[in-house]
Amino acid sequence: MTKTEPQIDKRCTLVFVDTGIRTGTDVLKALALGARAVLIGRPILYGLACGGQDGVRRVLDILKRELVYDMACCGLTSIDQINKDILYKH
Repeated sequence: MTKTEPQIDKRCTLVFVDTGIRTGTDVLKALALGARAVLIGRPILYGLACGGQDGVRRVLDILKRELVYDMACCGLTSIDQINKDILYKH
């Protein structure tokens, strides 16, 4: 990542990330890079295949727990606080 990434007008541009999202950490990074939504297909399908509806719930619980943990490690308490500054060591 360079510090010269393009500026996005968030009022009229929606960024959705879909591909390679496997963990709560991946969700945090995508949101920090400006995603308004993160799509998580494969982990959900794995949960469905292994445990049906309960497996899907388990996957969502794990992803949420990972995201909340990573946010806490960054000193964040709300999704609204996530921004690109958490990705770079200054």
